Amino acid sequence: MSTRLLRGLAAAAVMTAATLATAGTATAAPPTLTTPNSAVIGSTAQLSPEAAGTATGNGPDARQQALAAYWTPARMKAAKPDTEIPTVKAALAARDSNRTQGTNATRPQGPSGSMAPAAPATEPKASGSTAAPSDMSTQSYYPNYPVGHPTARTSGKVYFSLGGGNYVCSATIVNTEGKSSVWTAGHCLTGNQAWATNWTFVPNYNNGSAPYGYWYAAQLWTTTAFFYNNNDFANDVGSAVMARTSGWRITDYFGGQGIAWNFAIGQYDYAFGYPAASPYNGEVLTAENGSTYDGGGGTIYMTNYMTGGSSGGGWLMAFDGNWGYLNGHNDFKYNVLPQYMFSPYYGNQVADLYNNVRYISS
Repeated sequence: MSTRLLRGLAAAAVMTAATLATAGTATAAPPTLTTPNSAVIGSTAQLSPEAAGTATGNGPDARQQALAAYWTPARMKAAKPDTEIPTVKAALAARDSNRTQGTNATRPQGPSGSMAPAAPATEPKASGSTAAPSDMSTQSYYPNYPVGHPTARTSGKVYFSLGGGNYVCSATIVNTEGKSSVWTAGHCLTGNQAWATNWTFVPNYNNGSAPYGYWYAAQLWTTTAFFYNNNDFANDVGSAVMARTSGWRITDYFGGQGIAWNFAIGQYDYAFGYPAASPYNGEVLTAENGSTYDGGGGTIYMTNYMTGGSSGGGWLMAFDGNWGYLNGHNDFKYNVLPQYMFSPYYGNQVADLYNNVRYISS
């Protein structure tokens, strides 16, 4: 039996325990999930005390009902871009004042690897319709995908609570054997060695519409390096393992984008996300496309005018208009270079994280 399969079976056992967690329990320090890979760290997804207080009964159903009650339209509208998280603001300020830390060349760290994208088991059905404006004052653009377009339904807006505040990020469904993984930035999952709570993913979000409902995390994972050092943007990657909704695993229902690591810098990528800081409002899926470049210090960058709230939104290489391979994500900017978006280079840290979550199934 392969090491990766053994690792996956161990993680799956943890998943079973996680789904049985009491819905009304919210602790300041949720249990760390065990893993044979010390390069990654995870936690069972938790409710904030406020959300937990509304739970009636125990188990996954009660937990999902509590989250549905917590994320009211008013609370979602008031959620701030991730760039307003105190730990993120501090890390970005430190990076702005010490740009020389990223001067070491970035390059592949080992053999390249990938997982191909996957279509859903059956075409998902959406409720309602969406329409997006097509004008934008920057080089970003609205792709105006119809509801159900593969790229739109595998992209989504993230809502979560951290450090007493509510925030928004972006994320992408990624194909795994466990069919349960959503990929995002590490800082959309953790900060100051604490885990986010109330973590919710809204696929194909548009102008307040959630045509496929709300999907809730069962586990949160990031790199150990980033969990203990929020200034380490080269390792700022993360994955949420999503609970089932109406019996469906998220990738079986929507399909999942591929993922690739240790590929050459210079790929032509299409970036997607929900920027919520000015001049955007976070209501519409937004896109950029262009080549990636060496950002130094384990990072890459591309011309990309998106802002806070787009963090975690995927960069797809080999994109055919529907499906591609995630090999970067919207992560951070220098204030003096607003035209460029930086991402961790997808190297061995991504391989470690992906291989840890790929067999976990909800």
